[in-house]
Amino acid sequence: MKTLALIGSPRKDGNCDILVNKLAEKLDGEKEVLFLNELNLGYCDACQSCQKGDCIKDDDTRDIVAKIEDADLLIFSSPIYFGQMTAQAKTVIDRFYMISQNPERSLEGTKVIQVFTQANPTDAFDAYIKSMETMPFAFLGMEVIETIIARGAPGKGEGIEDALKKIEELEI
Repeated sequence: MKTLALIGSPRKDGNCDILVNKLAEKLDGEKEVLFLNELNLGYCDACQSCQKGDCIKDDDTRDIVAKIEDADLLIFSSPIYFGQMTAQAKTVIDRFYMISQNPERSLEGTKVIQVFTQANPTDAFDAYIKSMETMPFAFLGMEVIETIIARGAPGKGEGIEDALKKIEELEI
């Protein structure tokens, strides 16, 4: 199995990083973990070039999307900031437009595990997290097979015990 993990947290070695790496340890096969904050991510310009070929932006997002196309499993991770994923994670999601607009490209059949952290200890963001299963993932033919949420996790290593336990018990 080929796995690509995207960590959308700007905090290296933070809770998303800890959880994604714990999850990656459980997986067999080829694995690559990308820390989005260290990459050159450009915004979608809605120029429609992707309808005729590849995105015209020459940045790391083109490579990320190509790696997702080649992967069997995508681990998508982000902390929840102000009720949504981080800007780094959203920038990559917005660039999925290059897949949706080009009939020669597809993410159909790719499995997804979502990993979210949030300082808020309640289920206040569960509806937003659940909506990710539909848009962008199901919309592009991907299947979310698991969602891991660490609630009440404001600082490194804080509030992630239940999420770590869920990862331990996960059968992939």
